[in-house]
Amino acid sequence: SPEADAEDMDESPAEDKRLDVIADYVLRTLKLKQDRWQKCVSSEDNRQVLQEFVDKAESRTLVVAVTAAGLLQPAASFTGSSSRNKAVYFMKRSQTALSPESMRDNLVCGDLSYAPLDQFSALVEEVVAPLLSNSRNHTEWPQVVSQDILRHVHSLKTGVFVVSGQVQGKTLLPLPAGAERVEQAELETEKRGEVVDKSIIHSLESAVIEWSHQIRAVLKKDSSEALLEGRNPTPHTELLFWKNRYADLECIHSQLKSPKVNKMAMVLEAVESSYSPAFLNMQQDVLAALEEAEDICTYLRPLQCLFEDIENVEFPDVRRQIAPLMHTVCLVWANSRYYNTPGRLIVLLQETCNLLIQQARVYLVAEELLKGEVSESLLKVQTSLEVLQLFRSTYDECRANLSQYQRNGSIVRPWDFSPLLVFSGFDYFIKRVKTIKEILLTAVDLLKLEKLEIGGVRGRALSQQVQLLHQEFMDIYKFFTEKSYDCLDLNNREFEGDVREFKLKVDDTDRRLGAIFCQAFDDASGLEHAFKVLDMFGSLLERPLVAADALDRYPNLVFMFDKELDCCKVLYNKHIQSAEALGSASVNKNMPPVAGGLRWAQDLQQRIQTPFSKFRHLTYP
Repeated sequence: SPEADAEDMDESPAEDKRLDVIADYVLRTLKLKQDRWQKCVSSEDNRQVLQEFVDKAESRTLVVAVTAAGLLQPAASFTGSSSRNKAVYFMKRSQTALSPESMRDNLVCGDLSYAPLDQFSALVEEVVAPLLSNSRNHTEWPQVVSQDILRHVHSLKTGVFVVSGQVQGKTLLPLPAGAERVEQAELETEKRGEVVDKSIIHSLESAVIEWSHQIRAVLKKDSSEALLEGRNPTPHTELLFWKNRYADLECIHSQLKSPKVNKMAMVLEAVESSYSPAFLNMQQDVLAALEEAEDICTYLRPLQCLFEDIENVEFPDVRRQIAPLMHTVCLVWANSRYYNTPGRLIVLLQETCNLLIQQARVYLVAEELLKGEVSESLLKVQTSLEVLQLFRSTYDECRANLSQYQRNGSIVRPWDFSPLLVFSGFDYFIKRVKTIKEILLTAVDLLKLEKLEIGGVRGRALSQQVQLLHQEFMDIYKFFTEKSYDCLDLNNREFEGDVREFKLKVDDTDRRLGAIFCQAFDDASGLEHAFKVLDMFGSLLERPLVAADALDRYPNLVFMFDKELDCCKVLYNKHIQSAEALGSASVNKNMPPVAGGLRWAQDLQQRIQTPFSKFRHLTYP
């Protein structure tokens, strides 16, 4: 409508002008061309963020960063930008909407580095601290205020210094306030034990206390923390922990041996400070921990490539990596002065188990394990079990043969800790894989029902019952395998409940199948037909619940074979009597007497041996 058009004409210049102020600053600061801003505001989402900043009083922050693709990305907070490039920020001085006239006075804007901590550290070191620490800026301040400001400035400096070191993975020890005066400190010659400026001593002792807290926190760290927190770290966590620990302790040791710190120690010793022994003990603890970390890093280094090989090869090929890995672990145990304790070895072996579980999960692909081709999945499961059980057996062999790693008469400590401390989770994973193997084997067996055809008088009716069982199993198996959860997740209790329900239904199928077998067996007209029924059911008869019914019928085979032997014996006696009475017996047509007699004897012998040989293939107590 004309009224709406007039309203838009009134607002659009104001909006454009406010955004133009922001655009001008952004483009000048980031040294970009106008087309970048046009692309930015052409996006509805970006335009909405910008409009909310200028229109809404509660929106007080705007950050415009450059993305990896070189595009401008506005955000309503500092955490909204993860760019590795410089950004620009705008902040309102008060909670109000912006107008073209108030923007210059109501906005604070500036640059934001992609590393804000480094920028803040530089700001504190080069701007804040020099300004507030300069005594010429305190001329009109009371002495108490001046000292309090100096104390807060030093606290801020040390805090930023320590945090910036932590980000880099280092423990930085901040020098105490007035450290520059330590080198000029002069001891009175008349009375040993007092320093001209006692505030220096207090500052040094405070630094020792602060350093002891920092160093104690480093020394208290343990590589087992990730395991205790319930995570599943791999050996790379252990190797990285000791590598970082060695670098950190080396950094601390170099700081404690610096000339300024040595001068501090001399002053504390000269004044007989009670913190001097604590400072010496702290240095000794750091040195001992450094030696330990260096020794462990040296001996763990050969394991790095072995663990990488396990990650880089296909899981079936991990078989070849297990023996060298465990051999190297035994060498570390036998030769390292600090890594030959059960606590450390248990951590390494647990993390090795986690690595093998991780690689097995990647190889098995839980999403496809029960949904894919049954035979392929079964082959993968069996291969995985072989690899996992090989690691378990290799551990047992190494544990039993540790004495072979003795050198120069040294005694190798036995692995006298319980294997459950290492393999509890590993064994549980193996149990889960075995459960999946049982499910797949059940599927392989019961899918054979589709091709099972039973003969005899009631063969048609029994075959229909078998097909009904097959269809019911297919429905059960499909319902079970279409679950969306991860069947290899050990924390998944729903899977275990579904497995129990699945097994109950399969047991019912097996019982009904056993009943069908018994009916088919009882209907067999003779020994040959009975063995055909056995061949037809095949491996299904090895299923425990089916076998329980089948074993009751096996003695009948002996009875039937006994009758067959009696029948053969009657035929043989008749043949012999006929030969003795007439001088010859009837033989096959068109054959001479001797050859015909031999052929008749062979046929009779085969009639006995054929069923007898089939008894050898039956599994019966």
